[in-house]
Amino acid sequence: MTATQPQELIKAKALSLGFDACGIASCKTFEKESRVLEDWLNNRYHADMDFMLRNRDKREKPCLLHPETKSVIVVLLSYHNPDYIPHKQSAYQVAEYALGKDYHKVVKTKLHLFSSYINELFPEALNRCFVDSAPLFEKAFAVEAGLGWIGKNTLLVTPKGSKYFIGEIFTNIPLPADKAYHKNHCANCNRCVEACPTHALDLPYQLNANKCLSYHSIERKHIEWDNSIKSNHYIYGCDICQQVCPYNAKKNTTQVEEFSIKPPFLHFTNEDWEQINPDTFQALFTDSAVLRIGYQKFKENIRRAKESIE
Repeated sequence: MTATQPQELIKAKALSLGFDACGIASCKTFEKESRVLEDWLNNRYHADMDFMLRNRDKREKPCLLHPETKSVIVVLLSYHNPDYIPHKQSAYQVAEYALGKDYHKVVKTKLHLFSSYINELFPEALNRCFVDSAPLFEKAFAVEAGLGWIGKNTLLVTPKGSKYFIGEIFTNIPLPADKAYHKNHCANCNRCVEACPTHALDLPYQLNANKCLSYHSIERKHIEWDNSIKSNHYIYGCDICQQVCPYNAKKNTTQVEEFSIKPPFLHFTNEDWEQINPDTFQALFTDSAVLRIGYQKFKENIRRAKESIE
């Protein structure tokens, strides 16, 4: 009988903590991705997200974020709530990832527990955890870790869909890297490109944030909302390119209690959303990713959505 390898113990622990998948990548240099990013920025496709202009050296050479990194452990955590759309009472809609508690806190808590376990295996381990909070090509790392491929909507797609949060642990412990997921299963499917109501996917694999509903309803700060861009029925984010993806047809409901749908998202009517006041907004979104856009922007999103559905 052979002893269980450390990488196998680590992956098993990830699943026991509730993560849906776990892979290991080396801390490589992302030259190709950096060239693509440079072209994207030169085209001003980042709109006014000027943070994308910063730390490009760290994006290309992620080991700069945590010196002596030998391995990057990548995990996926599902947020899929297929009961939301069929059961909500309002025509308005929010992106599925925001239906529960703020994913930054939930995923980071699990990553810290995971990191502690790695230290049990390797007391000398120096780890650092990330979840959508550092200048990283996170989706590219997930591909390198064998977890999926980059879809035409620019999101990470797996055989079980794309509704996953991505987290990473950078560690100085050398671990065998998994085989990268080089096969792209989008093939001739263009459903996401064709379904985008604002044509934000100028070309497959190329997102123009200036046209993107998620950008306008969440990230936009200084650039005026182009009146030619209709907000559809979304009041926070947008999931249309994911809804039409064949790989999201499976009802792989999240098993994370913190990502359960907050009752108002199901029970609020159009009128409830339209009449939401600052106190209700604060109470509803205190522990939500929605909170950071603020009450005034949220009300603006509702106003724009109302114009689109009337």
